[in-house]
Amino acid sequence: MATFSHSRLSSYETCPLRYKFAYIDRVKVEAEDTVETFLGSRAHEALEKLYRNLQFERLLSVDEVLAFFNREWEKNWNEAIIIVNKEYTAENYRKMGERYLKDYYKRHKPFDKGKILGLETTNTLPLDKEGKYGFYIRIDRLMDMGEGVYEVHDYKTNMSLPKQEDLDKDRQLAMYSLWVREQFQDFKKVRLVWHFLAFDKEMESFRTKKQLEDLRKDVLDEIQEIEATEKFPANVTRLCFWCLYRGMCPEWKHEVELEDKPENEYLQDPGVKLVDEYVKTKNELENHKRDAEAKLEKLKDALIAFCEKEEVSVVFGSENKISVKPYESVKFPPRNSEERETLVMLLKDIGKLNEVSDLDIHALSGVLKNRKWEKHDIERLSEFGIRETKHRLSISKHEKQVFGPPYDGPSS
Repeated sequence: MATFSHSRLSSYETCPLRYKFAYIDRVKVEAEDTVETFLGSRAHEALEKLYRNLQFERLLSVDEVLAFFNREWEKNWNEAIIIVNKEYTAENYRKMGERYLKDYYKRHKPFDKGKILGLETTNTLPLDKEGKYGFYIRIDRLMDMGEGVYEVHDYKTNMSLPKQEDLDKDRQLAMYSLWVREQFQDFKKVRLVWHFLAFDKEMESFRTKKQLEDLRKDVLDEIQEIEATEKFPANVTRLCFWCLYRGMCPEWKHEVELEDKPENEYLQDPGVKLVDEYVKTKNELENHKRDAEAKLEKLKDALIAFCEKEEVSVVFGSENKISVKPYESVKFPPRNSEERETLVMLLKDIGKLNEVSDLDIHALSGVLKNRKWEKHDIERLSEFGIRETKHRLSISKHEKQVFGPPYDGPSS
């Protein structure tokens, strides 16, 4: 049976290339963890220790829970663990973990609600009748609350609190509740409970039978889509800085290689030199383009003035000629102005907004030019349009005139 987990599916959804590195190529990485996931693991272990002892009728004190947490922290910590935010140290994160556990202990003591059925429970939920695909179940704490009510508890050390609507769409605990529904004959409902330790806050959600069956189908469809995938592109997001495969990703590999280089080697790196030279040249081109455009605008104004003074419409050069043709343009109020809002209201009032594609300026200009609307509507629209004369310049080659008398044939 091919077994997929919530984290495996999330990995693909976040970045297909990361999924390929982790689950297809099974690439080994030097960095073992990020400090955030390390903190999460140690907090989970401490809470598991607390509830494991409760199963043996022993209630640990908060100091005993913290002592266990700190022993596991010290035993497992190593310098390969990534701390992305350099403002903070491992000690800052350890103290955060202590606060999480103190708050949790204070809120839930004496931990006597319900019966513990499982801690860090691992199972597989079949997804199809053929038994080809399964979903990996790992429940932090499963509780029997009596009368057919069960609770699935999950501990989170996230630094952001989700919206309720996000939890109501959450896949992980919903799939766990589907497994619970199929395990117990007295089942009536499952309460999904998230403990957001950083905020000392508990949030919950429920699912109907239909919602769970729809979810099962959606998960199976996604798994089959992943198995049929041949291309696994990188998806660049802010999460890249926490990715353990960043050093081999084509989007970040070069930067990671540069991080450990001293400044003299960094500046001599061929990639750095190429980028710097490219950007410098591109900036020079942009500056030259701006200067040329400003000069061109001045020359255009001079040509228009020449035509008006000399009463001509075509001006000749040594090899080219320029035709200067005036045309009328209508200018309407700019976006985010009071006049623009009034114009929109007018068009809605006369039922014409859709005809000008929700205020397409070219369409509006065409209305004034062709005058297809009712005279009264045209007059109201004209109040918003400022007519101005512009000029269109066209360049073309010209044949030089060979001066001399016309040829009349041979003389008699």
